Amino acid sequence: MHNLGLAALAGVGASVGALLRYTVMQVSKLFSRQPHFPWPTFLINITGSFCLGVTMGSQLAPFIKVLIGAGILGGFTTFSTMANEIVLLIDERRWWTASSYVLASTGCGLLAAWIGFIVL
Repeated sequence: MHNLGLAALAGVGASVGALLRYTVMQVSKLFSRQPHFPWPTFLINITGSFCLGVTMGSQLAPFIKVLIGAGILGGFTTFSTMANEIVLLIDERRWWTASSYVLASTGCGLLAAWIGFIVL
């Protein structure tokens, strides 16, 4: 598949991933109005890290890895939302929550990606 085709495939996948993320965020609002910890974004990013590890560690065809990795999981996970939530927590002087969010997201994300990669 040519680069333009791969880019289109990634774009289609990203739209699916973004819709999934939006749905998860909206459903999470039904259960908690003002969470003390940004659980929805955290769980999305950790799940996405694990799934990306599985995808990249698999024997899937390269174009499927583009669809899932750069596309669906690229649209599903969100570093920018995490960064914004950290800034808001710092602005609210919630230092402990902000620092634990950074550490947990980084540590758990790396661990999830590693486990996903070696699981196959």
